[in-house]
Amino acid sequence: MDYRKDLLLASAARLYSMGVDLEVARAKLKELVEQGVPYDSDEMKQAYQDFKALEQQWKALERQHLELRDEIVKDEQG
Repeated sequence: MDYRKDLLLASAARLYSMGVDLEVARAKLKELVEQGVPYDSDEMKQAYQDFKALEQQWKALERQHLELRDEIVKDEQG
């Protein structure tokens, strides 16, 4: 198998795992809002920073994954 396909599969697995972490972080934010935690509290700010950091990582990995997928498809089509 082409090493790029192995990399593609690995990045897909990492995207899934990171997506789960991202949803946990999103749920934490929602929970804090529902509990009435002030938006300017340290707890809320930290939860938001954690969420945004994960979101940025996920988007970067997704972009790399899609670029690699497109490269593989292009090469296979000739």
